[in-house]
Amino acid sequence: MASALLLLAVVGGCLFLLWLSYKIEPHWVSKDGERMICFGQGFSRSGTSSGHWRELRISRVGADRVEVRPRRGSLAVEHPAGGVGTLMAPLTRRRRVRKATYWKVAGQTDSTIKNRVMYMLDGNTDPDMPEMIAIRLPIKSRAIPMLEEIAVRRSASASRPNPGTPQLADRPDQG
Repeated sequence: MASALLLLAVVGGCLFLLWLSYKIEPHWVSKDGERMICFGQGFSRSGTSSGHWRELRISRVGADRVEVRPRRGSLAVEHPAGGVGTLMAPLTRRRRVRKATYWKVAGQTDSTIKNRVMYMLDGNTDPDMPEMIAIRLPIKSRAIPMLEEIAVRRSASASRPNPGTPQLADRPDQG
């Protein structure tokens, strides 16, 4: 009887640890809020995901850009080399390198997970990368002010007119 209870306790403990591993996700932010580790996933503009949630290292590299590096794996979208169903496709597939990519912060989106916020990153020109990345952060993260600042700068620069183009009041009447 005691061994059966011990076995149930060990199995119950393992199940609790498994549940806990799904509830806890890694998140680290530097003291200044400029660097962080969080989870991210690639998306297309239509909203379809292009891979799994990956652990990402994100750091601010300028006034309006962040650098994203996957810790394991790659965010690159897989393109079949040699076509689907060919025998040589596994041999000719390119090895994906975990390189740094540079993104702009589009803004905050709604999250379905309690106590989490999601930010969308876009503006990368690499054809092997997804069109957008969603990053998931705790609601009390020290990195949120940095991401908000970058998103505000982006929206302010997008709403500012280009000084080289004439405005409507500057154009002569055509009529």
